Order: sequence, then C-alpha cells, then structure tokens
Amino acid sequence: MRLPEHLELLLTDEPVLDVYSYGPWRVPDGLFEEISARVDGLARDPRAAGLTTDEHKLLTLPASLVIAEIFGMLAFLPGGGAIKAGSWSQLPERLLRGHLVNPSPISTRMTRWDAPGGRWRPPVDWLIEAPDRGLAIELARECLDVLAGIEPLEQRRKALIRLYDDPPVHDVNLPKMEMRELWHWHADDEILAAVPELLGPVGYLEWVCAGLLAAYEHLTSVAPRDETVETHLIQLLLQGSMEHVPAELTLALGEERYGELQERFAAEKRGFKPGAWQEKTRAWLVRALVAGAADACRAWLDMAMRFVATVQGLPGDPWFPKTEWIPVGQFQTDLRRLYAARRRVVNPLTDTLKVEEGARTSSPAARPDLMTKLVDQPELIAVLAELTNGDGKPEAAATGETPAAAGQAKTAAAKAKTPGRTPVRLLLVGPDGTGKRDAAQELGKALALGRDPLWLTGNLLAGQRLSDAVARLQADARDCAGERLLIIEGLDEIITDPGNGEALAEELHRLLAVHDELNVVALCDATGDERIGEINPVLPQRFRVARTRPFTAEGHAELFRRALRERGARGTRHAIAAAGELLAATPPVQTLRNARLAPHLADILVRSAAGDGEIVIGKADIPRVLHLSGGADDPRAELRELPGLESVKHELGLVVATARATQLRRDSGLKVSTPTRHMVFTGNPGTGKTMVARLLGQIFKRLGVLSSGHLVEASRAHLVGEYIGQTAPRTRRLVERALGGVLFIDEAYTLTQSPLKSDYGHEAIAELVKLMEDHRDDLIVIVAGYEQQMAEFLATNPGLDSRFPKQLHFPDYSDDELVAVFERLATADGFRLDPGTTELLRSMLSRVPRGPSFGNGRLMRNLLDLAVANQAQRLATIRRKPSKRGLVTLTADDLPALWEQPAELIGLYL
Repeated sequence: MRLPEHLELLLTDEPVLDVYSYGPWRVPDGLFEEISARVDGLARDPRAAGLTTDEHKLLTLPASLVIAEIFGMLAFLPGGGAIKAGSWSQLPERLLRGHLVNPSPISTRMTRWDAPGGRWRPPVDWLIEAPDRGLAIELARECLDVLAGIEPLEQRRKALIRLYDDPPVHDVNLPKMEMRELWHWHADDEILAAVPELLGPVGYLEWVCAGLLAAYEHLTSVAPRDETVETHLIQLLLQGSMEHVPAELTLALGEERYGELQERFAAEKRGFKPGAWQEKTRAWLVRALVAGAADACRAWLDMAMRFVATVQGLPGDPWFPKTEWIPVGQFQTDLRRLYAARRRVVNPLTDTLKVEEGARTSSPAARPDLMTKLVDQPELIAVLAELTNGDGKPEAAATGETPAAAGQAKTAAAKAKTPGRTPVRLLLVGPDGTGKRDAAQELGKALALGRDPLWLTGNLLAGQRLSDAVARLQADARDCAGERLLIIEGLDEIITDPGNGEALAEELHRLLAVHDELNVVALCDATGDERIGEINPVLPQRFRVARTRPFTAEGHAELFRRALRERGARGTRHAIAAAGELLAATPPVQTLRNARLAPHLADILVRSAAGDGEIVIGKADIPRVLHLSGGADDPRAELRELPGLESVKHELGLVVATARATQLRRDSGLKVSTPTRHMVFTGNPGTGKTMVARLLGQIFKRLGVLSSGHLVEASRAHLVGEYIGQTAPRTRRLVERALGGVLFIDEAYTLTQSPLKSDYGHEAIAELVKLMEDHRDDLIVIVAGYEQQMAEFLATNPGLDSRFPKQLHFPDYSDDELVAVFERLATADGFRLDPGTTELLRSMLSRVPRGPSFGNGRLMRNLLDLAVANQAQRLATIRRKPSKRGLVTLTADDLPALWEQPAELIGLYL
C-alpha cells in the first residue's frame, strides 16, 4: 500500500499549500514574504493611498480598498467552495497579517483546511467604491499581478488576467452587477474552463455536479456503497442543512433525476442523522484509500464541499461551508495515520515460526526468470539479470548462504543490514528515452523489498535551502533503507546544480556509506557520470554503471511493432523493417526521441488508416521521411513569397549561401570551421520575426546545418527562476529542447531590465552564452525585440555582442505590403476579396498613426478575424441560402465599421 508520489508531501513537515484541485505544493522559502511586500507596496501606491473603507469587518479600519480587494481574491482563487489545506493554507493570515483586525493564530498542522466561498468576481469588488472606476479596474488588475507565484492558483489567476487584458467594451460606470455580467459573458471558453464560477451560480452548479457524479462513480467502483446516486445526493443536501431540493438542480441533473430527489427527500430527511452519515462516509473513504484511490477520494471531497457551498449560496454565489459538514479533516488524519512512517518492532514469533517452516521445507521454490520489456539494450538487460540473480532477489555474496536462510534474514532487513547481502547501487547512464526509467521500475519489482520504489527528482530539491535539501535527502534514505528501492532521477542535474549540488553529492556519498542496506538506482544523461565525477570524483565509484544506447533499426522496428499492437493494429514484416530504418534515420526534436518515436509514427499511421476491420500497415504506408517539426514544403520559396522584408531576405540569402558553401566544402573533405550563426532580430511587433525564424530553421534543416530545424519559442519566464539555483537548470533544459533547431527568445531585453537586485536574468544570460558556444554545431539562438532595447541588451554582457554577428532589422510594413499580407492571410483561410475591398483597406491604412506599438501583420490578422465575423453576421440576416461563392467572399462592408471613425479613435483602437 503506497500513497501516490505527488501526495507524499502531505506526510512531511514541509511548508505545504494543498489546493485539492491542484495537489500539494511545497511553498518556496521567502515567497510569501515577497508577495506580502508586493501587496503592501501596491497599497502604498499613490494611486491607491487615499482609497479606504470603514465597512470591512475583518481588516483594520480604515481599510485600504486594495487590501480588501486582495482579501476577496484570496478566497476566490482556489475556487468557489474548493478545499484548501496544508500547513501553509492560511493565505490571508500569512499574506495580509499586518492588515487583519483579529488574525487567527498561524497553524502549521498539515491536516488544517478550509473552503472559502469565493464571492469576489471580476472586474472589481471592494474597489467599486473608488471614485474613478477606470482606476479601480486598473488597480484590480494589479492586485492579481502581486499574487503571482502561488503555483496552485496560477492557472486561474492567469485566466482572469486574460479577461482583464481583453475586457468587453462598456461604460465603466455601469452598476456593479451589470458590469460583472458583461465581463462574465465576455470570457472565452478557455477562461471559463479555468474559472467555471464565471458561468454564474447555475452554470457553476452544473459543472460541480458533473465532477461530483464522476468522482462518486469512480469511488464506488473501488469501494462499493449500499446506496443509489439519488440517495447520495439527498444526503449531501441534508448534511448541508438544506430544507428542500433547490430548483436549480433541474438544470444541473435533469428533470428526471430532480423529480426523484423531490419525491424521496422528505422520507430521507426523517431518518437522517448527520453524525452517523459523517462516520459512515469516513469509513467509506478509508476503504477507498487503502484500495489505492487517494486521488479519487480527494476529488470527491472537493466536489462534495463545492456542492454544499453552491446549493447553500443559491440563488447567489457559493457560501462559506462549515467544516463539520464534509469529513475533510478526518480524511486528512486518516491519510497520515495510514501512510506516515511508523516505528516498527520485530515480533520474535516471525523468526521462530519461519525457522520451523524452513526446517520442514525440503527444497526452495523454483526461480522464475527475470521478465523484462526492455528492447535493444543488451548491457542493461544483462546487469538487471545479474543483480536479481534471475529470481527477483538481490544477489547473495559467495558465503554459502542457502535460500531458506536468506528468507529468514530478510525479516530483520528493515532496520539492520542483512549479513551476506549486497545492496543494489546502480547508475543508469544514457540518452533520454532509452529505457532507463523502465529498467528502474522493473528492478524495483524484481527486488520485492516490500514497498514500492521511492522516486526522488531534482525538482524536489531545486531552490531549497541547503539544510532543507539535505534533510529531505536524509529522510528519504532513512525511509528507504532496507525497505524500498530509492530511485534518483536526474542525479547529474542535482549534483551539478551551482547552488547545492556539491554539498548534496557529499551527503549522498556519506549516506551510501552509513546505510549499508540502502538500495539505490540513479538515472542520468549520456555523459552524466562524467559530470558527476567532475564535482565529486568518488561518488560514481559507489555505483555500478550500466549504459543505454540509441536504438538500432532493429530496436526501433520492435518498438514500432509493439506500438501497433497496443493500438489494435499490425504491420507486415517489410513495413516493420522499413519503419525501423526510418526511425533510426530520424533526428530527434525536443523530447520526441528514441523510444518515443515509434508510438508517434504508429499514431500517425493508425489515424490515417482508421476504418472498419483490422488495421494492417503495409510498406507503402511508411513515409520516406518523418518530419517531426512540421513546416513548409519549400521553406525558401515561402520566405521569398513573404510580403515586404526585402532587406531581411537579402541578408538571409547571404547567410544561407554561406551555409551552403560551407557544407559543400565539408562534403569535399576540405577543412572548415563552424561559423557562429546566432542572430539578433529587431523590429516592432508583427513584422514577421517569429515566422522568419521558423522558416530559417527549416531551411538549415534542408541544408544539413541543423539536425531537426524545429523552433522553440521562449521568453524571460522560460529562462529565469524564482529563487537561487533554479535559473541555470531551467536555461539548460530550454536549450536541450532546442538542440537541433532554433531557439527564439522574444523580448530578450527583459532579461536585464528588472529593477530587483536579486534578479537572476544575468545568470540566465551567462548560462546561455556558455551553452551557445558548447552547441554551436547544432543550435541557432535568435534574440528579438525593439531595436533600441536590443542594443542596450547586447551591451550588458561583454560576450553577447560577439556571439551574435548577424543583426537584422525588420522594418514596419508599408500600406501596400500590409494589404498584401491581408490578401495572403485571407487566401490561406479560404476567403476571396470582393473588388474594392483592398482599395478601401489601403485608404484606411493611410490614416492609421504609426508608433512602436503598431501591430503590422498582427493587426492584419485581427482585422481579418473581425471582417470574417462581420461577414458571418451579414450572411445570417439573409433569408435565402447564400451561394458557395458568397460564403467565401469578403466585401468592403465587412471591414470593421470602426475604421470609418476619426483618426484619433483609430489610434486608440490600435
């Protein structure tokens, strides 16, 4: 019985925020203090300093409207009635403590929880009292900004920010409720998926009921319960002190089920006892918990609490449910009671009776062969067979120990070393996707240590204080010693971390010496053992090294055969062989490499061959080339056809010609040096920088300069970490994704523009410069942004300017070029332009003010989308069915009417 790995934080004493819909999250050291400082800074902002209220009951009066707004957001962001638990779950008390009139004591109990009602709604709540409504909305948007970094709340926070960044057009002085409705109706499906409360109380109730029924169905499949779904729903209503079945459930559950609830509600109410229901429900959840359904239990608890909160709040927003209604606290106590580490004492009867049983046994049981699913990794398979001695047990030393004696000795292995038994210490070295994880899992099953393996990844240690990281490593070693296999994934990344790596290497070396009974498998990249040895030369000697290799054509063929079988298809002998040859010759793209290529190809072929009957893949179905990065059929032709950019095309033509000539010299056996091909693209938004970068990668792929030619787009957030030790690994992972292609960093100057002294942007630049040089043979880095800011960026690091020898400026499009862009986009979307449309568009463009924020090509895309929407509205008013030609024709009348307004208004629109 094992708790899922992502829930094991709940068994620790770490600072944890556990929003049930997200999962437990270790709060980074110093983050809440940083957010609290941001909150105070916004409250002191001159724009907000005079905005106060004397009506808030929980804040010190006069209370800042900004603080009141954030107080409501902190209740809303976890979800309406959603469960928020963990040792650091008191968000208002920890982030707003200096502003609370009577703050609750800070609790560090992991079983602590609450379920806020979430009555705040965008765009403003308390800030509605501000005299300037526009300023109020602006400050509410910034309230969301200061709460950045709380990972369980980020998806909902970012969704709300998208709503603020694209608000509906309306009079900002509308009544509060009317303005809310406009904003909620304006939210797109992606925002609603993250924040379903914006559907309104009835829509949210429908969403909650769907999740509740799904969780209940799953739980009853693993832990049956003697009741119907209707009885379950009625008892939840009664547990929530409801006196009737809300009529809104008709829409959420359907008329038939609603009628049944109505009919049975009175009878269920007569015999219902809340205490008995809670105890019965707690026992049901414990049965599901030990059956391995911890996540389903949490899902049901979360949805049940939301259900109670929502029905109690009808017809308004979800209410704040009381803690005694749903047994959340009891479940969290039971989880720790069942899964937390326990002290053990060996009962002497276990040894005595096993000795007697061993004496009666004349011969040991037959040894099963080691079963492995590994493909094309002979060295790894041989090592696994040797370590398990073919019988799923660790190999005994040559001491004459009998199998019976080995079985007797295992009872004491939990806390003491078993005499004559050699612990497993294995270092798996090889490229990503070559079976290292599968091998570790198979070894864990074969060793049969009594508990499932414990996986330790670098993400669990990154960014922690050294003392916390060492304590975590020590705790895991103690927990695993003699009882379970410890699997360390990415050991080379952990050890080479510039913050704690060296100290963690020393500590791991010490733990391997202290815990003789500790079985460890460590995973690292192809040269990971060498990188570890550079930090701690002795540590790799503690392990037996087994190397994996890239798959041969035969290995890829076997993986492809298995992938087809898993999808209910099969391939002919020639097709499977051809697929193996194709996959062996296919360069990887990002994480799509090695063993992951075969399932990818199988998915493509099975989808294209879908139909009735058995799917059989023939040799003719195997493509000659597998283009993992997609792209144009002729990227050079597409580059030539792009409107405008003549100077850019000329400069890139020289770059491509140079690359072609260099390749020809290399093919002829001449000595050539690899030139630096990293570039700087400058220009305003929408001038085609990203598109040209993508085409350039594909061109260099065709020339053989790059192995895959794919494009990886990145920004500051992809490179810079939030705390010490996170930036360099994050930058390395990004570069590893881009190897073989183009890394395009937009607005690169933001890496050096932070006003904070502790900002890690310069660390990202230093690491990037080193990696650019290390991988210059198969990587092109393009940094992009405004011309002036990019010049300042290149001047911040002495090595930057020389690393980017080619700097291309992308000028704004002329009116004629913008019209050509519009025509090209329309044709690509299947539309044609009516005569006179382009002339009107050209006339409109001549009146548009140009500035740094002018949208260029992006403006044409937005304009086309608006024109298509206007065309759809026009067609909907026509009574007769439009012709096929009419369906794909855009007229001058379809261009947005806003363009007929004065130039000042056009400038505001842009």
